[in-house]
Amino acid sequence: MNEFLDSCYDVIKVQEKSITDTIKSVDVNNLSDIVGKRIVLIGAGDSYAVSEYGKWVFRAIGLDAISLSPPEVIHVPIDSETVVIGVTASGRSRSTLDSLEKTRAKGAETIVLTDESEGKACEKNSNLWVTKANVDSYNVSPASPTTTAMVYLLAIAAEMNSPLQSSLQRDIKQLSKIGESVLDWAEHEGKIISKLVTPGPPLYMISDGPNYVAAQIGMMKFNEFAVVKGVASLREDFCHHQNLSMDDGDQAILISGEEGPDDERYMKVLTEVLNMQAHHLHVPKHLGLKTAFAQTIPNTIALQMGSHFAVRRYKPDMEWFRMPHAKAFKIY
Repeated sequence: MNEFLDSCYDVIKVQEKSITDTIKSVDVNNLSDIVGKRIVLIGAGDSYAVSEYGKWVFRAIGLDAISLSPPEVIHVPIDSETVVIGVTASGRSRSTLDSLEKTRAKGAETIVLTDESEGKACEKNSNLWVTKANVDSYNVSPASPTTTAMVYLLAIAAEMNSPLQSSLQRDIKQLSKIGESVLDWAEHEGKIISKLVTPGPPLYMISDGPNYVAAQIGMMKFNEFAVVKGVASLREDFCHHQNLSMDDGDQAILISGEEGPDDERYMKVLTEVLNMQAHHLHVPKHLGLKTAFAQTIPNTIALQMGSHFAVRRYKPDMEWFRMPHAKAFKIY
């Protein structure tokens, strides 16, 4: 038994319950925090991917939303007509805290989307959107805090009037019922992915739109465990650029919502023309999720599972993360 890896697995498995708990906890009164505002979402690491997800969800329902890395806020107009949503699961990311303070000084309203209501980020922010990740520590791979933050943003969007409202509400209702099925499917896919992965060649995670967020998180999960180098690649950009640096036998995961004819053609190019070891990750129909925004959630969990089973396979005695960057840059 490996206590560290067991803890990492637990924060993936808990999503069977935490997604439902988060949906139930969303306060519809929070809608007033963002109506009529320019929305800037910021976050670092996994939380940056969450901010990208929020951008997709909010823009899809007609809101003026962008996502930025925290230091980038100095390059956009910030004033009293702006609301800045700082995503930080643990409430302690230094760059996010600093950027929230700077944008408040310019008159922006600030919101903290977090799982830790007692975290440092909450001290000066009265507007809190709190998830229910059901984790005991933020020092292991942040699986549940990441997806529950995405679910929280999706649930907020589903409460707002838009042409997508009925579809989003249906998917939110479905997500609240299928936790066990999602985790069973994700674990199955994760084991397939882990058998595809070998140390050495890079692992390309290819997608676009909301599901590119799953690719970004997958990249971070594989890099986090230092088993294989993950590369998130936009689907069209891969066609133009990424393949120039490829070798036979490189690895790829094509990530999409539901399977379509374009996916089949793309997979044939990856496997038959480029000679890659490839897997198509897509959400099965039996999960009943119709929008790409909802389908991104199980795809993300499957990639979390894939990285976990890969490290179980190649580094079963791993006791902790390699953290040279976290220590060198003092990110917390």
